[in-house]
Amino acid sequence: MKLINAASALLLAASLTMAADEAVWKITDLDSGERENLCDRQIQTCQNNCGGPDEAPMAFCNPDTMGWGCGCKSNTPTFKSWNWPVPARDCAGSLAICKENCGSQSGDRNKCYEDCSTSHQCNTEDAPVSYTNTTKFDVPPAYVGPAVSYKGEDLGDLNDGNDRTNLGSSSSANSETNEAKDDNSDAVDSSSDTSSATGPLLKSAGMALLTFTVATAASMF
Repeated sequence: MKLINAASALLLAASLTMAADEAVWKITDLDSGERENLCDRQIQTCQNNCGGPDEAPMAFCNPDTMGWGCGCKSNTPTFKSWNWPVPARDCAGSLAICKENCGSQSGDRNKCYEDCSTSHQCNTEDAPVSYTNTTKFDVPPAYVGPAVSYKGEDLGDLNDGNDRTNLGSSSSANSETNEAKDDNSDAVDSSSDTSSATGPLLKSAGMALLTFTVATAASMF
């Protein structure tokens, strides 16, 4: 009995050590210089999409929270969600941590690396959705949400240290995003690069970009 208890204790200690060694991806852990550069590129991308700085009243990016948004006066941003600078970097960071964690986990490491590459096809519609989009500069993004691609496919375990247990379209990210959107009731949902099947999920994650009419934009100043 004592031997069994000792063996169980060793297994528990080993599992706790592995869990403690698991790295966690947080885009806000990037150094301030890289965050500021990402935000500059994010805003510039939005402005270019809208037709210039004067046409993009809702182009913002907070280098502290990495929350971003894009809204044009008279048209809808057409840049694909997975190619925006912040979401693309969010995917790359998650991929790096996924592979890093393969080294501290039991099992076939090569298979783990392959799984990371399969679930993190960054800069494509097969990339995991980034939950960094938000509605206002001072409203933090959700950061973590369901592990799905921009096509709406389940990606399984992203292995980046973030707990997504029981996360779904009705997660806390949904309520936070909807609460923030209530403050922009004049906004028009412009999630044009998502299918009707994935639209509700991406909307709940705050991925829908905001398009404003000239009158709405003018009223914000």
